[in-house]
Amino acid sequence: MKKNSSKFVFAVLLSVIMLIQFAQVSAADGEIKYDFDRIEVVYAAEFAVYPRYAVADHWLTTIAGGTDKPVQILYGIVHLFTGDQYIEEQFIRMSGEGGSERFLSNSISNEFDEPSMLKKQTSIQFWSGKKLDGSTVVKDFNEPMKSVTLVQSFDPQGMLTEYQLNASPLLWINNPPAPDNYVSSYISDPSSLVHTGELNGVEVEPIPETPKTEEPKLEEATTNYSKQVQSDQLLEEVSILSASDSTNSSQRTQQADTLNQLGLFMGTNYGYQLGDPITRAQGTVMLLRLSGEADDAARAQMKSSFTDVKSSHWAVQSIAYAASKGYVKGIGNGSFAPDRLMTGKEFLTLINRLLGYPNATTSNAVELSHNNGMLTADPASRLANAKPFLRGDMVEVVYAALQTKQAGMTSTLLQSLVEDKGSISFELAIASGLYIKPSVPAYFIPRPGSDPMDSIEQAIRQKLDSR
Repeated sequence: MKKNSSKFVFAVLLSVIMLIQFAQVSAADGEIKYDFDRIEVVYAAEFAVYPRYAVADHWLTTIAGGTDKPVQILYGIVHLFTGDQYIEEQFIRMSGEGGSERFLSNSISNEFDEPSMLKKQTSIQFWSGKKLDGSTVVKDFNEPMKSVTLVQSFDPQGMLTEYQLNASPLLWINNPPAPDNYVSSYISDPSSLVHTGELNGVEVEPIPETPKTEEPKLEEATTNYSKQVQSDQLLEEVSILSASDSTNSSQRTQQADTLNQLGLFMGTNYGYQLGDPITRAQGTVMLLRLSGEADDAARAQMKSSFTDVKSSHWAVQSIAYAASKGYVKGIGNGSFAPDRLMTGKEFLTLINRLLGYPNATTSNAVELSHNNGMLTADPASRLANAKPFLRGDMVEVVYAALQTKQAGMTSTLLQSLVEDKGSISFELAIASGLYIKPSVPAYFIPRPGSDPMDSIEQAIRQKLDSR
């Protein structure tokens, strides 16, 4: 043993933990009973482990689906509370192509670094013989027990470097194997690790993933900028900020960058082209991205019923899907006019309907956009009456809409896309600066009568989702 380290090994058995004065705890016939009304997750992690060596006939290999298959791990340290007192448990779920198992910890051993007294390594033994049956901890020795040891390794600063999962032979209570008698060993893939909370005395701060942007998609741009909209859509001339205005141009470029990072605004092979007008097809595609249904439209592979939307049109699936949902309508005579310019009033009408105002029309678009808090009065008027309505104008509206609360709700459009639709990840939303991480309750409250192991697993997943 190295001089600068000291190894402390101790068994954290419930019989020892119960030395803590804890309300509503009883022991009888080898069982320990305690009630808990809430769960605090101290640490939560999810990751994949890959086999270094594995035997074919082991139960963990069966779960993985083969000797060369990985195992997905969900792991957490939880406090089970009654009043102001708690018992600590550690939980592991192992799953793969062949099924899943979940255990509670039975013992822990630690190796510490003497100067810092931070843990160098922690080994947690989990076994199937320890179970939660309602509010009772049961040590079931009737069947041979399945056992694994999860090993955490730390650097000198106390930061986690890797996980190992070591699987033991079946454990017979009257003939237990040596603690280091492992038949299979798995090691974690660092890139798969997602974790949050406090481990080894160090608060884990999740690092947002580097935003990934899609390759620019060539959208049919309207080349004839002098093209007139149909007579019933002609607008009065109004004064708008020029695209050449440096402040406005810079601000809109920054907004476009943010929307691009969120996967909402891809641009064309020629860049964002913020000074170009948008078409009805482009407006429809943006609407589906904001509704979280762009992928649904792609999977649906619908054919357009409009005579002027050819099967080769780049937005044919989006137009067909949006029309089937009633989000957009044709212009009459079986036509949609996908390449006709979209007006500001039309786009604001679509966005307001998306925000939960089904009675939105082109005639009340300005008033509604102001009253619902999306835009102040002057920008609402300017954008609605822009001639033509530019891609930069669309970016300004979308940027504002994402931060607007939906009708009758406390959540913004962006929060809905992240939390309800799942079409934008938490990491990208937080990195955008437009998303405020929701406050997560300090405790998970189990449903009455729910399985306690289910409750612990749900609490750990909630902790991970809120990171």
